[in-house]
Amino acid sequence: MRSLVVDIGSSNVKVYLAELHADKALEMKEADRFATDRSFFLGHLSTDIFPIYDRICRVVMSLAKQGISIESIGIDSWCSDFGILDLDSGSISMPVFYRDGRTDGALEKVEAVMDYEEIYRRTGQRKLKDSTLCQLLAYMEEYPQGLWGSKKLLFLGDMLMYLFTGVACSELSVASYSQLYDMQSGGWDRHMLARFGIPEEIMPPVVQPGTRVGAIREDLARYLGIGRVSAVMPAVHDTASAGAAVPAEAGKAWAFLATGSWFLMSMELDAPADAEKSYRYQLSNTGMGFGKVLLKKNITAMWLVQECRKRWKERGLDYEYGELKEMACRAEPFRGMLDTEHEGFRHPEDMVREICSYLKDTGQEPPGEDDAGQIVRIIYESIALQSAEALHMLEDASGRETEVLYVLGGANRIELLNQLLADATGLTVKTGPTEASAVGNALLQAYGAGMVGSLEEMRSVAAGICRIEEYQPRDTGRWKKRREAYETFKAEAGTRVLSGGRRERCKRGGERRIEL
Repeated sequence: MRSLVVDIGSSNVKVYLAELHADKALEMKEADRFATDRSFFLGHLSTDIFPIYDRICRVVMSLAKQGISIESIGIDSWCSDFGILDLDSGSISMPVFYRDGRTDGALEKVEAVMDYEEIYRRTGQRKLKDSTLCQLLAYMEEYPQGLWGSKKLLFLGDMLMYLFTGVACSELSVASYSQLYDMQSGGWDRHMLARFGIPEEIMPPVVQPGTRVGAIREDLARYLGIGRVSAVMPAVHDTASAGAAVPAEAGKAWAFLATGSWFLMSMELDAPADAEKSYRYQLSNTGMGFGKVLLKKNITAMWLVQECRKRWKERGLDYEYGELKEMACRAEPFRGMLDTEHEGFRHPEDMVREICSYLKDTGQEPPGEDDAGQIVRIIYESIALQSAEALHMLEDASGRETEVLYVLGGANRIELLNQLLADATGLTVKTGPTEASAVGNALLQAYGAGMVGSLEEMRSVAAGICRIEEYQPRDTGRWKKRREAYETFKAEAGTRVLSGGRRERCKRGGERRIEL
């Protein structure tokens, strides 16, 4: 079976030709990779879906000309962003990107209608400025009549699937991330929709991951020069697709870390975790395939390195990521630590300067701004400590201890970071597929076609596509003290940036040097 796998990330789009052989060996070949286009459209930074659609079409046409046929297509992406489909005219609004400023002040507007604790009890979704709920309120404020009439809300991945099939539907993993989906009853929360004045009719039907929702439109298939190609919904939320590709061993309690610009510390559960603890820790409980629930905590991670690298390049220091990794290996350990969730790290003009200022403001000795290896080492160690803290939150909320942590995605090629994660968590760390979302997408398409019969079989196939590396924790006593120091550090030595750019100290009792 051959399928076309489209994995849309916020920075680039990856297209793979996946082939599942009769012996259940999965082969993935990259067919295209290109930047995710954005335009400033009608006052907002938006994801331009039409160049993405066109590029996918060109890949299909190219494969057909080479005599390579595909049997199915599936598309995954990030969550929250949506467009509005007008069923009467066929017009589609451009999905506004979640980093656009239109949701500034949205949290307060939401809380004026409903307390976030009640929202959490109903939806299992954490307080999130760029949630679909917040984005919808901003849209309704700008276009008061925009949701009335024959309209459907479609998330980014859903919308691209609609362009190929003409079928307007959503999928569980992305729908349940919206803050408008009732995880207990398994449907759109009518009470929430009514309280916020959102027409119930705009919400599309929701299908399970691995559901065949139709086929590529006949007119489009003729244009592309292909025969009948099924459309199968993967887990449209890319992290949920990645979860289907965890090469987990039976009988071991495990969690997984999906890596990228942001990391998601994740657990696969049979039911939503404890609501009170999940809300306190600001965890998300969202849907996965096979009746599972994805419990996760977001962590700011490689974004810090990416932004530093961009700044160093502007200064004439054009480091490759591999060079930064090697430089970090040679740098001094335990030189400093960062709260990776510090507000100032979200969108600074100069990430290098922001990090060095943060270290100084929290009583630590900053390295030189050109000391790339030391700065990256501090970032890696801080990501590991933040990940360990996030895992503790998941364990407490779920009542389940972890034996093995699987690291998925591109950052699992950083051996130093894998070892730091083992050290910080005190767990065995194993690597999984580097392109885990794409592998999970392919496997869910295979499930929809009847080529694999269970989640366990999918995990077995995933284990065969990657080389699993294993890391054991070292120097556990020293790292336990480091974790305790990090917890104290975050509680007492945070800084925040006020509007207008003035930095204000939040430390009690003025200056206090942090013992490292």
